[in-house]
Amino acid sequence: MEFNLAEKLAIVKAIDKVILADEKVAKGEMVYLGQLMKLLKFDSEFVEEARKFQMHQANLILEGLSEPKKHSLGIMLHEMAYADGYLGKEEVKVLFSMFETAGIKIEEPGNNLSVFDISDVYFRSSKHLQHYKEKDISEEKNEKRAIKIEPHIDGKKGFTITTFKLDGFLPFWGNKVELTPKHMDIQELNKSRSILKGYISFPETSADPADLHSNYSLSIYHPGNEIEKIVLHKLHENIDIEYLK
Repeated sequence: MEFNLAEKLAIVKAIDKVILADEKVAKGEMVYLGQLMKLLKFDSEFVEEARKFQMHQANLILEGLSEPKKHSLGIMLHEMAYADGYLGKEEVKVLFSMFETAGIKIEEPGNNLSVFDISDVYFRSSKHLQHYKEKDISEEKNEKRAIKIEPHIDGKKGFTITTFKLDGFLPFWGNKVELTPKHMDIQELNKSRSILKGYISFPETSADPADLHSNYSLSIYHPGNEIEKIVLHKLHENIDIEYLK
């Protein structure tokens, strides 16, 4: 969908307002902003111009958008608000204020503004494929696994990812850790796929590459907000494990 210059200024002004709603800029928000820059064809200088744009002028332009453009705006604002995986109170206030100003009716059936909640995932897999990328071969394993994604267990930024065995000999609590908790942050977040990347926590307590969080990433495929599959990337081994339903 094409937007004219004035519409782009107003949209970027609104997006910037959502980003700054909680008075901090998260990495996920910057990643999504970068995606919007490519989609709407603007750069960082344009963002600075939009910040100088008067809010009341932006509101008038947004109010005058066509219904399809308002629908696109609603999706962009909502996804930006959720780009860090968490929708805070201040972001909710700004988001719904922008919806009201622009005349976006989110209760209409055609306005599907839902965003995948990456902060609360427990995915059960009945089998998985292990891809050895260097050898270009794959193995199918009919073993049940679970992948858990939750807010960082130590209260820091990002998320904690753990995988569990669900078959074979299990302890009394019903599962057995396969991949010990790895801390990751959002690298990409969109409607059908989210990517998390492990980051280094200093000081590192082990020289074993398997223990380093930065040697792992995770791709979650969720068309229609339903998880289709999850792929764990073991970067140090050049192996992908594709967990299927």
